Amino acid sequence: MNNHPKIIAMVQLPPPIHGAAQMNQFAIDALAKEFDLHVIEMRFARTVTEVNRFSVRKMWVVVWLLLRLVWALPRAKALYICFAPSGFAYYRDCLYVLLAKLSRLPSVLHLHGRGLAGRRRSKWSELLPRTVFKGQTVILLGESLRAEIEGLDCKSAIIANCLDDSAFVGPATKQWVPHDPIRLLWLSNLFQAKGIETLLAACEILRARGIPCHLTIAGAEGDISKAELATLLEKYHVRAATTYLGPVSDTERQDAFENSDLFIFPSHYHNEAQPLVVLEAMAANVPVITSNIATLPEFVRDGETGRLCPPQAPEELANAICAAIGAPEKTTAMRDAAYQMCRQNFRQDRFAEKLRQRVHSIIENH
Repeated sequence: MNNHPKIIAMVQLPPPIHGAAQMNQFAIDALAKEFDLHVIEMRFARTVTEVNRFSVRKMWVVVWLLLRLVWALPRAKALYICFAPSGFAYYRDCLYVLLAKLSRLPSVLHLHGRGLAGRRRSKWSELLPRTVFKGQTVILLGESLRAEIEGLDCKSAIIANCLDDSAFVGPATKQWVPHDPIRLLWLSNLFQAKGIETLLAACEILRARGIPCHLTIAGAEGDISKAELATLLEKYHVRAATTYLGPVSDTERQDAFENSDLFIFPSHYHNEAQPLVVLEAMAANVPVITSNIATLPEFVRDGETGRLCPPQAPEELANAICAAIGAPEKTTAMRDAAYQMCRQNFRQDRFAEKLRQRVHSIIENH
């Protein structure tokens, strides 16, 4: 037995691998060092394609986890939960927090996505989040996400995501010089909302302008299958200039970064908050072009640490790629500034210390 306060952690852990699951693993590792941690793993999706999809099996898992939470509540000092702000999972997580509240247990709701604000469009839809969030502590990934909890009687803290130390390859030592054809990288699970079709359309525009490019696509199938991706490549006349790697290991992931000139992430995902893959590209010294949504403009500062484009705007994305090619000295400066900013603000030790301090404070003040 130890004298550390008992904490219940309800989180999704890999596999399948996605940003929230990776961050949950970092959170568990951090909390386990100073608390008696009781982990209730919320494994609802067995594959990437099952993420955000309802099933009867998931309903049974909800009930089973509820029973596990009831059993774990005695002597616990707080509940830490990766709270889903949208979909069926939102109601599921509300149930868990309300149960902890009935037991007079303070909760820490870690929001890894957006969508909560959109659930409060009427007096009746406002009632549930007001009840659930009242008096609780919410962890947000950036200042731009404060609108998610506007009007809710809760406390909040800003704790940005982080990267494992191994993600930082060291400062670049050479000026950025693009290959010919320029090497573009897409690294994400294949979901339409992540903007893959916007990128393909931009590649077609570059080709029409006489700017050769080669696109590498890495990621597991999502709501776009390998066959559907092949159809899209044919549609935009870029099949001969595209390599699809499928799911990649950590080593293959690093190789993909090392062999690319630009990382492109034109997401228009409505739940996007702070995508880890953009930070990983910065840490790997790959210049970034991404969408101006969610917290992205907070760390991809346009013209300073990367380039921003409106979502679903292939013409503007193509223009940004052309701008990067045409100004290699500026692209070099943005790449180097992005690495230093990422190394300073998105370290794992920084994340861990902030999270532990916040949980300690909640327990002490309860």
